[in-house]
Amino acid sequence: MIRKVTVVLGALCLVAMILVTCAEVVMRYFFAHPIFGSAEMTQLLFGVLAFCGFFAVGRDRGHVNVSLFEPFLLKRFNRGYRAIFDVMSLIGSGAIVGILGWRLWDLTEYPETTVVLRVPMIWIVAIMALLALLGGVGVLASMRDERRVPLPHSPQSFE
Repeated sequence: MIRKVTVVLGALCLVAMILVTCAEVVMRYFFAHPIFGSAEMTQLLFGVLAFCGFFAVGRDRGHVNVSLFEPFLLKRFNRGYRAIFDVMSLIGSGAIVGILGWRLWDLTEYPETTVVLRVPMIWIVAIMALLALLGGVGVLASMRDERRVPLPHSPQSFE
């Protein structure tokens, strides 16, 4: 359920980015009247979009891997490699949540807005922090899942 909601939200952000960009191009080049704040809109949408996939990536163990040593490590140290993978994913997720939480706390004391549209930054950072927290939940869920989704290139993924 959470996976579907975050992926759909990400897709909506992507569609909105595309529509804003296309409208901006048409308005700028055909009517010589650009859309006010369109660059800032796409930046904010991209920020939310980037964190929308966080849950799905954590839950599916879809992190970027360096495949130079991975086949060797999976073949000889499968359980240890998985444990290190899980711990590093959890540490990374926790760090991102901590950084965004710190920024959110800072924005409660010193409110800021975006430069052009004057959107309160606390809302944008709060959405990103919530999505990052859900990503951490996804990592924990993948660690607890007894049916464990196989890592890419692992022997189980080819069965």
